[in-house]
Amino acid sequence: MNRRGGMLAVPVLLLILAGGCERWFGPEKSGEIQLSSQLFGSESYYLFGFGYEQAEYYRYPYQGEPVPDIINEAYRMIEGGEVKVLPGFNIPAQVNGFALVGEFTTLAEARSFYDDYKAVEQGLQFETVSDTVELFQVWIQQTSLGNYVKLLVKDINTLQGESGDLYSEVVMDYVYQSDGTPEFPD
Repeated sequence: MNRRGGMLAVPVLLLILAGGCERWFGPEKSGEIQLSSQLFGSESYYLFGFGYEQAEYYRYPYQGEPVPDIINEAYRMIEGGEVKVLPGFNIPAQVNGFALVGEFTTLAEARSFYDDYKAVEQGLQFETVSDTVELFQVWIQQTSLGNYVKLLVKDINTLQGESGDLYSEVVMDYVYQSDGTPEFPD
């Protein structure tokens, strides 16, 4: 390589590194998310949901931000005189939804199924509001854009807010297929 070519390569490399991976490759399409049903605010209540396209958390409802693809909208139940808060998924755009594809007794079993689940099967019935979400389940979500997400439920907690209100929290791994095809990236 001549001297001029080498001198040109260094600024180009620095430009790429300074821009960061997200600028060149887009937001993460897989990772871990944590969804809470905790309500915030005093007169107008909201919670936080997650948008896969930008890999960002958004307030819902809120007119200044995009509508999230998924929120944790908890079910409140009374069992033996005690209030329980159980997690449930909701797709605020009310288009497409969730399908449960696997329930397991251990995280290792669920992880194996999740890792081996490479493509959305034909005939799944999607609901905009899920049933109660439980540990070690694998869900497929079809977003309002028609793209697919696979979700692995790793942890669920019931927590108490500062004012004494109960809320649920779900920790999941996800893989987002942003091109609308039913095959998930490796």
